[in-house]
Amino acid sequence: MEPPPPRRRRSGFVFWPFLGPRTVYVNGSGNSGRTEYSQTKREEKQRKKGIPGWYKVLCVIMVIVVIALLFSAARARSAAANTVTREKLGADACVSTDQVLDDELGWITDTGTVEDAIDYFYDQTGVQPYLLICDNLGGQGGDIADNEAEEYLETLYDSLFSDEGHMIFVFMEYESSQYVTFLYTGVSADSVIDSDARGIFLSNADYYYTDMSLSDEEYFAKIFTTSADTIMEDAAGNARSATLYVVLSVVILIVMVAGLILFKIAEQKRQEAEEMRRILNTPVGSTENSPEEEDLIHKYTDE
Repeated sequence: MEPPPPRRRRSGFVFWPFLGPRTVYVNGSGNSGRTEYSQTKREEKQRKKGIPGWYKVLCVIMVIVVIALLFSAARARSAAANTVTREKLGADACVSTDQVLDDELGWITDTGTVEDAIDYFYDQTGVQPYLLICDNLGGQGGDIADNEAEEYLETLYDSLFSDEGHMIFVFMEYESSQYVTFLYTGVSADSVIDSDARGIFLSNADYYYTDMSLSDEEYFAKIFTTSADTIMEDAAGNARSATLYVVLSVVILIVMVAGLILFKIAEQKRQEAEEMRRILNTPVGSTENSPEEEDLIHKYTDE
């Protein structure tokens, strides 16, 4: 009689797609090498855990934000150091007039653009400008002396205004691409349009003159709007902004470092726990424990 065939356990599959790796029963073995391999890989992956990838990306973003904040702080501090805080001239010191532009050369076709910019300057500073575009003052061109120009503009000012809150800006191109500028202000307007403000205004006139992308209307409008913003810039506000940017930068850096420290502490505790688990799972007497391992055993045994 032939011996019965060996009993063979039929291969079976237990598959839990959301709960763990596939377990395969083969030839009576409770766990296949594949399962052991998956477990080993999982433990190795856990041992390699450190700072999460998402936190590393967050740290990069925070560093970029800090750099941007420090750059803004430097700009705000520089603006505060180079700007005088000025108060807008009171409404009673400058009575608004409708005549704000005299274009003797016929350069301006879109008067609305220039007049809107003049109105903006008036709203910001309280000083209403008057723009005179010409090629001479009282018959004199580029050879006119400063005192002669001042006398001419004083007479013109008195003929135009009855208060001391206005300003006359003269752009005189006495030859092609040859020009000179003058700024004459009333006594009350001097409290806003001081020597530094005059320098800002006339520097803008020179700076934008070389910008060929600007039309004549845009050129004069740019002078008034940009000068108004710079002249009336809040130095104290810029200083406060600079301080705020620096404080925010420090807070972000503290949060970032604190997060790194917490992850490092958690990693250290996890490694100690894994080492302790490894020691406890090692049969007694199979290996000689190191002093560090002995300390861990005593530590957790005492607890």
